[in-house]
Amino acid sequence: MLVDTSVWIDFFNGYASLEADRLAQALEEGEPIALPGLVWTEILAGLRSESEAARIHGLLNAFDYVQDPTWQDHIEAARIYRTCRTKGFTIRSTIDCVIAQLCLRDDLPSLCKDRDFQTISQYFPLRLIKV
Repeated sequence: MLVDTSVWIDFFNGYASLEADRLAQALEEGEPIALPGLVWTEILAGLRSESEAARIHGLLNAFDYVQDPTWQDHIEAARIYRTCRTKGFTIRSTIDCVIAQLCLRDDLPSLCKDRDFQTISQYFPLRLIKV
């Protein structure tokens, strides 16, 4: 499964959410977890110190790395954005479109809190993990 940034933030900050609980369960059960570089960037950018970033970086190294987006992935992410916009929903972050495309490309279910992924899943076969 690909775990989105907002879930990791809840998890690392000890914020109680169904998604953070599902992540904790996946970690306890050794479920495969994958992270794209964009999620790494968002997580590490939000940390307050270099020592905290180094500690979290070390923890994230335990997970599978999703192959970087290709040129075609960027084109498909833009199509995801346009499709949702033409249906009356403007996705707030084009990064979410890229992450959704990586899930589609690699057939990874997504554990996320962001409502943009809910919208994308209405128009594309994005698999969202129910909590």
